[in-house]
Amino acid sequence: HVVPKSHTEDHQPSDHDATVQAVMSRGSALVYLGAAWHGGGANQTSDPRTGIITTYSLGWLRQEVNQYLTIPRDRAAQFSRTIQNLLGYQCHSRYLGRFPEDPDGFWLDKH
Repeated sequence: HVVPKSHTEDHQPSDHDATVQAVMSRGSALVYLGAAWHGGGANQTSDPRTGIITTYSLGWLRQEVNQYLTIPRDRAAQFSRTIQNLLGYQCHSRYLGRFPEDPDGFWLDKH
C-alpha cells in the first residue's frame, strides 16, 4: 500500500487518505521514494517476499548507517577513488567530514 503524493505532505496521513495497492505480477518491482507513506500487505502465498532498499546521501549529510565501520578499511582501499568518494571518503568543500590528521582524504591509500 502506498499513499499517493504523501512524500510532498508535511503531516502524517489520516485514516481517510486513499491508499493504493501495488498488485503486480511475479517478477515486477515497485519503486517509490522512502518519504512516501507505505506499508506491505499480508503475503498470502507460501513464497517469501524480497525487498531491496537503495539509499544515497549528499556528501555533506551524515548517513544513518556508518559504512566506515561496516566496510573493512582494507576492502574500501580496493575501491576506485570514485566509489570511495561516493561512500564518503572525501571532504566536502574542505570543511565537512575532515579528518584532522588527513586533510586531503588519503587515509585509505596509506594503509
